[in-house]
Amino acid sequence: MWLIALPVIALLILLSSFFAAAEMAFVSVDRIKVREESVKGKKNAILLEKLLESPDEVVSAVVVCNNLVNITASILAGTIATYLLGNIGLGIATAVMTSLIVIFGEVIPKAYGINNAQFAFKVSRHLHLIRTIFYPIVKAFTVISDAFLKIMGKEKRGKLIVTEEEIKTLMDLGVQNGTIKKDEQELVEEIFDFDETEAKEVYVPVKQMVGLWENETVEELINKSIKTGHSRFPIYMGNKEEIAGMVHVKDALLKDKNMPVKEIMREIIKISPKMKVDDVLRKMQRMKLHMAVIQSKEGKIIGLVTMEDLIEEIFGEIRDEHDMK
Repeated sequence: MWLIALPVIALLILLSSFFAAAEMAFVSVDRIKVREESVKGKKNAILLEKLLESPDEVVSAVVVCNNLVNITASILAGTIATYLLGNIGLGIATAVMTSLIVIFGEVIPKAYGINNAQFAFKVSRHLHLIRTIFYPIVKAFTVISDAFLKIMGKEKRGKLIVTEEEIKTLMDLGVQNGTIKKDEQELVEEIFDFDETEAKEVYVPVKQMVGLWENETVEELINKSIKTGHSRFPIYMGNKEEIAGMVHVKDALLKDKNMPVKEIMREIIKISPKMKVDDVLRKMQRMKLHMAVIQSKEGKIIGLVTMEDLIEEIFGEIRDEHDMK
C-alpha cells in the first residue's frame, strides 16, 4: 500500500508546486504585455486577458485547489506513517509534510512564479479550467466574505495598479499603431521624469542672472523690462550673491520714477539645489511666487529658478519675441 502511496504523495506535492507557481505568475503578469499579445491574436493571451477581468475568482479557485491537494497529501502521508510506525508516525509525517509543502509547494514555486510571470501565458488554459470547476465553491466563499465585510461596515473595493513602465509601454503601442502622437508620448515621459529632476539641473547661474541693484530706480526697472522682456527681477544688495528679494514690473506702475526698487521689493524664497522641481513648483504655487533663488548648504546663492524654467522642463523651451531677437 505505502509503495503506491509514496508516488501519489510526490505527485500531489508536484501539483501543489504547479498551483503556487501559476498563482504568483498570474498576479504578477504585465497586463499591458497581455493586452499587446492579445491584440496580435494569440489565443493564450486572449484567454489570459479574459481571466484578468475577474482576478479574485481565479486566485481563489487556485488557492482552494492547492489547499485540497496539500490536505490530501498530508492525510495520505499521516495514514501511511501511522500504519507503519504507530502513533509516533503521525508526528513524523506532520513534520515531514509541513517541510515539503512549505519548501516545494510554497517558497520555491512562488519565487519562480513572481520572477517568471510569462508562465501565466502557458497555464492560462489550466487556470480557466480550475476556475470553471471550482466556481460554485469560490462563489459561495465570495458571498460569505462579502456578507462579513458588510456586517463590519467595510466595502469590497477593486484594486487596479498600473505602473509607470506599463503606461510607457502603452504609449509605445499607441505611437506604433498611430493612435498617439510622438510629441504626446514625449510629453507624458517628461511628466514622469519631472519629479526626478533637481533644482540644480534647471537653475540660471548667478553670472547669467538679470537683476537690479537695490538702489536702482523704478524708471531703470521699466527700461530693463522693456529691453529684456522680463517682468520679474531679483534685487541685489552688496553683490549678486546677496539677493534681498524680487520686484515685479507691474508694481512700478503709477510709482515715482525716481523711487528705489527696494521700496517695492517682494519676498523671494530660497531653496536647496537638491530640492525636486515638482516640490519647488508646488511651493511656488502655494506661496503665489514665480521666482526662487538656489542657496547652497554654505548659504551661498548660486542661481535662481523661475516658474517658466519649471514649465519648460515639461513642455520644452518656450520662446517669445525677445528670444527670437
